[in-house]
Amino acid sequence: MVERTTFDGIMAARIDRLPLTRVQWQLAILIETTWGFIIFDTDGIGARLYPFVWRPNHVIDVVQYAVIQALQVGLGVLLGVYIMSFVADRYGRRPAILLATLLGGICIWPFAYVTDFTWMVVLSILSTLGVGGIVATHSVYLSEMTSPEVRNRVLLTSQGVTALVAVGVNLLAFAWIPSHWQIFLWVSAAIEILVLLPLLWWKLPESPRWLEAHGRHDEAERIMTAYEQRCQGFSNAPLPVVDARRNPVISAVDSSWTELFTSPLYRSRTWVLIFVWLLAYAGLIYGVGAFAAVFMVDHGGSAHFVFLTIAAAYAALFVGFLVNARLGERVERREVLFVAGLIFALAWAVAWIVPNLWVIAGCYIVSRVGTGLFLFNLYNYTAVAYPTRMRSKAFAWTDGLGHLGAWAGVTLLGPLYALGPNHLGWVLWIVVPGAVLPALLIRFLGIRQSRAVLEQLST
Repeated sequence: MVERTTFDGIMAARIDRLPLTRVQWQLAILIETTWGFIIFDTDGIGARLYPFVWRPNHVIDVVQYAVIQALQVGLGVLLGVYIMSFVADRYGRRPAILLATLLGGICIWPFAYVTDFTWMVVLSILSTLGVGGIVATHSVYLSEMTSPEVRNRVLLTSQGVTALVAVGVNLLAFAWIPSHWQIFLWVSAAIEILVLLPLLWWKLPESPRWLEAHGRHDEAERIMTAYEQRCQGFSNAPLPVVDARRNPVISAVDSSWTELFTSPLYRSRTWVLIFVWLLAYAGLIYGVGAFAAVFMVDHGGSAHFVFLTIAAAYAALFVGFLVNARLGERVERREVLFVAGLIFALAWAVAWIVPNLWVIAGCYIVSRVGTGLFLFNLYNYTAVAYPTRMRSKAFAWTDGLGHLGAWAGVTLLGPLYALGPNHLGWVLWIVVPGAVLPALLIRFLGIRQSRAVLEQLST
């Protein structure tokens, strides 16, 4: 048994006593806006271009599209999560987020010019490295910068901004795809590189919890003092006395990823999360996204109809985020995850039973609320389940391995989409193993997190 240095977390205790002010909201909204543009501009760009650009122009067939989509949402993100989680744990949360934003922008624009399948495969992997980076860091960073009393409220409300970003991105797609689809890609890249990257460089401090866990106490003190002063500038109430005893921190020095699988404390939660991520990515997250637009097109939907439906779905998801945020810490995340998975499954069952375009559109909107709430609650659940010294490593091994599910699952979807009446093979895949099973796993095997102090829960 390796003896590890444990000490009272002064920085963690100082963060946990801060009142909720504009400072936390600004950080959270900036991070989640960045997530929104990287994901919706970059992640699975093939699903946006294939029905309206690649298929009509005979650039690739459905099997090649399934390969490209699987590589984008599988291997590319998997590599990005592992590489960027290493950066986040070794060099800090801030450089990882900055690098993810840069990668998200510079790797998307070549799709405006490349039509050769081999090069499209290469770009499919490279374009999603930034996606993996922001996936591995956004909930990790925000969990470390907020207190247990407001963590769920701040996370879910700010994550609602991602839905608004999705509305904006899909309205741009509505205006420019297919007539000016190259402009859509260039604008997407410009927003990430010329707008978000400078803002993050200017506004984003390093996580004091991460600095403290890595023994960089002087730097942690300097950043924490500035953070406290900014928060107090918007609050007249005196800060409570620091109680570091409730924030035990284990030093990150010599920390190993193997603890995720060898420690009795983390082993079971790690395997549960791996299986939940594997199934969910293959089903209600990426499995549905790979063919939802194609499904609507096959039932008479135009490009304008599809992108307006997607925009409406994300507007509904924004409302869902606000409702979930109002629940705050009163409802366990695993309960929300369970309900969200069932909502998704029921919506797509109805869409298959009643294959009318308008019914499908309505069911897609409902299912998107289920997908969004499941995804972000699982992000937050995963981040809070592990200590600072291994939080990004845990994301790499749970969410990261989960992308193997996206890779394998989406690869299978080409043949499954053609199987059975009204694409029954695809619908069954995304509903049963892709939604109902992960919902049941997290509900009955997940840990309780409501109102728990981050260091107590995850140490």
